Amino acid sequence: MDMNRKMPVKEGMTQFLKMGNYEVQRYSAVAGFFTEVKGRLLDVGCCEGSLKKYLHPGLEYHGADGIDNDFPNFAKVDLNEATLPYPDGFFDAVNCCATLEHLFYPLEMLREMKRVLKDDGRALISVPNDGGLNSYISVFQKIDSYDDSVYGHHWRFSIDTAREFFSKEFEILSEKAEYGPLYRKYLGWLKLDRWSTEWMLYGKKKPAAS
Repeated sequence: MDMNRKMPVKEGMTQFLKMGNYEVQRYSAVAGFFTEVKGRLLDVGCCEGSLKKYLHPGLEYHGADGIDNDFPNFAKVDLNEATLPYPDGFFDAVNCCATLEHLFYPLEMLREMKRVLKDDGRALISVPNDGGLNSYISVFQKIDSYDDSVYGHHWRFSIDTAREFFSKEFEILSEKAEYGPLYRKYLGWLKLDRWSTEWMLYGKKKPAAS
């Protein structure tokens, strides 16, 4: 894939986070999973690295994405290559939110996240809950052109299939329903897990098969 091509994902995500001050709510929720973790944290699909300011000072922030950034500890990586430029067991925590559904090979990336994580490390992912309100909203969304859809969602998840996917490499320790800015604005009083727009899964590495 042409790494020099301008990727619209960054711009779209930035606009999304500005809705109703959603950045604070979202990144605070993500950071909340890592309050007991110290050491290095890798943010896969980091966008502009905005998560860093919500993490406690005991975490050293590293970011990886396919866009240009200039903050410290950033690595420009084509995530569709499913290869992270770090040694085995380098990180104490790995975060990958709102990213895996955009990749051609999400399971391979999940395995890479496991590889670079220490044996006692912790991982967090989030994926869209397409078994909830998203399935109804998609009926009204414009279908992108082929070129634009390259950066869209290539995989669909429900809460159950998200659990199944994450459990291939990690043991689930906790879960959280997440609600996007439009849901919060118009349906904030109806916070049912099955209607959530996104599902977060936090866990630890499963031991390697003997």
